[in-house]
Amino acid sequence: MNDPILNEQELAALLRVPGKTIEALVARTDLPRFFVEGKVRFLTARVLAWCERYEGADILPAPLPAVVIEVPVKVARPPSTLPAPKPGEHPWVDSEALDALASGATDSGRNLDRLKLRDALLELNDSLLGALARYSGGRLHPHYDEKSRTSPWRLEAGSRIDAISIAWGAGDHAPPQFADRPHVEVELAKGELRVALDTVERGFAPALDDAVLDALRDEGIAVELTTEGHPAIFAKVYSLPDPAPSISTIVATLEADLERLVPLWAHLV
Repeated sequence: MNDPILNEQELAALLRVPGKTIEALVARTDLPRFFVEGKVRFLTARVLAWCERYEGADILPAPLPAVVIEVPVKVARPPSTLPAPKPGEHPWVDSEALDALASGATDSGRNLDRLKLRDALLELNDSLLGALARYSGGRLHPHYDEKSRTSPWRLEAGSRIDAISIAWGAGDHAPPQFADRPHVEVELAKGELRVALDTVERGFAPALDDAVLDALRDEGIAVELTTEGHPAIFAKVYSLPDPAPSISTIVATLEADLERLVPLWAHLV
């Protein structure tokens, strides 16, 4: 292969490995890469020079199995309540649009209201990108396909939509909501806003100890466990008042949570 610049598929052909292996190399190593309009690219010469550093070694050893930890059962904290907007502040979302996720959850005639909520999540995305980049070293980003940036908002026949979410992950060729890899997400429902880290059941190596998990719980972050006892989802839920807070209040609140959740994400990728 003589191409000096490669995409992921061409790099897989050069290294004679499956595409999944390239995804893992990008996520878990310092493999040299650069981006063009959000698309990852590789310089052949830089990649080959980087590979020479690992001659005789395994560039991508199998991840260590997570250690099973015993976590004491604790009473869940009630959701934190976001403050109502101050005089003169504009609510981030309006009550009528939010009702499309409650009494209008099965009403296809409320698609316009759900579109307003999707637009609000995209506005939130723009406001949080700086914090996401800062805490993740520039790796976390929304889905490259603008149509896949949020969960579905247009109702299909016989279905219902009780919430709309937006997710951030790493790497190219991701399915909607980064469902196949660890990701951070914000979910909006009637009367509730949820921010979470979904590990997609990848284990931490080394495992998080009880002190770390207790500190997260003390900050109101619930820890959902797998059947084997590993942390699977870290989530914080806020009660959303009516009228809703301003976008600046939402951003300030979520940035503090991202400062705790994104470093956990970084340990998984």
